[in-house]
Amino acid sequence: MADLALLTLTLFWGTTFTLVKQVLEISSPGVFLAARFGAAVLVLGLVALLRRERPGRRFLLHGSTLGLCLLATFVFQTQGLRYTTPSRSAFLTGMAVLLVPFVSRFLLGRTVRAASWAGVGLAVVGLFVLTRPFSDGVSAAVRLGDALTLGCALACAFQIALMSEWSPRHPLVSFTLLQVAVTFAGTLFLIPFEGIRFDASRAQTFAGVVAFTGLWMTAGAFFVQNWGQRHTTAVRAALIYTLEPVAAAVFSHFYGGESLSKADLLGGGLIVLGVIAGELGGVLERRAGPRPEKAEANRDREPRPEFTSRSTVP
Repeated sequence: MADLALLTLTLFWGTTFTLVKQVLEISSPGVFLAARFGAAVLVLGLVALLRRERPGRRFLLHGSTLGLCLLATFVFQTQGLRYTTPSRSAFLTGMAVLLVPFVSRFLLGRTVRAASWAGVGLAVVGLFVLTRPFSDGVSAAVRLGDALTLGCALACAFQIALMSEWSPRHPLVSFTLLQVAVTFAGTLFLIPFEGIRFDASRAQTFAGVVAFTGLWMTAGAFFVQNWGQRHTTAVRAALIYTLEPVAAAVFSHFYGGESLSKADLLGGGLIVLGVIAGELGGVLERRAGPRPEKAEANRDREPRPEFTSRSTVP
């Protein structure tokens, strides 16, 4: 049941890239993000009032830092979607999972396993094929969108790595609410700098996308994800999540009419393969690693796989 719930959630996550791309034709990125996270704050705030959780030490510091990482993640991704395609955005965003071990290495002193290096190697080749930096077939605007999306993947990797360290120390709902609230406040600051652009004639479409992405794919999806990962293994969850960019590409092709070239499919496939190799290879390395008693002693020194399995976007 948990695997089915996560699979369903992943397929729905894949649809959001195309929907966000379309809604950016209606409004500026800051307006959309403020509406999306404002809706999520409202729902999570009501739940937090009912639960009445008591925050602990460094609650504000940890939650605010993660909120800023989350803000950077969504700003880079949404700005990138103005220029690149939904499928390219999804494949590039998925690289965040591969970057987590390296962020953890330099921030937290964790060891980078050989499987992570292999996964990154495959993903880099896929990135080269997908973006085709020396080809005339990719416009400068699309390359700009790809670069912004890579910034999203890096910011997301920081968020995931720090989340693995801090989330277990704080109440679930209130800690999530603080992160989303900081992101919401940050989007409000964006609006004066980029200006307000909104097509009132398409307000109904805008409201529908905000409700879907804010209420279901941000606030609601968070609870489904956490419930699901408590009833399945991190590896199975990771494999399920690798279907997200595939779902995004399929949805964008059939619903959004995006044309997918052989190079797009090959590059995206190599990135997904790199994520799978990094996840499965890491598990095999751990199983073949230190003796159980030594592994038990070092358990707190390794990144938590349940948080490296899934990025927080879209």
